[in-house]
Amino acid sequence: MGDFAPNRSNRVRLSRLLKEKEVILRGISALKYMELFNDEPFSEEDPIFVYAKEMMIADDLGSNNLVIKVVNDFEAIDYNEDWEIACSTLNQVVNDMLSEPSLMNHDTLVESLANYYEDNGSFEDIQTCKTKEVALNELKTLAMAFY
Repeated sequence: MGDFAPNRSNRVRLSRLLKEKEVILRGISALKYMELFNDEPFSEEDPIFVYAKEMMIADDLGSNNLVIKVVNDFEAIDYNEDWEIACSTLNQVVNDMLSEPSLMNHDTLVESLANYYEDNGSFEDIQTCKTKEVALNELKTLAMAFY
């Protein structure tokens, strides 16, 4: 993807920490797991953003920085289960970040979109509601010019 070497240790560390837990990675944690941007190695101080059906005690997972969004079920979330742990799709992450300003990391999202575009040649899999189209189009423009 692009001209960077992703930090594969992020995927390994997140997998080890959350494997067999009923959670879905979201936000920047999902982008780290998908290796869509060049990030520093995951550390114990980094927040881990997840969807969960119930509140969990962070100490049970070995992390004090678990940021949980409780949902009734996972049916409305676009995610992949074919990896070691469940992870939101890029489309879900983009929509979450556009809808939740506290989740937004503009530079990381632009770089992730740029790497996705570099690999796929389009953004056709990334859709949003009408009210977020302008913001998404701005991100797409920045991503296409990134490299």
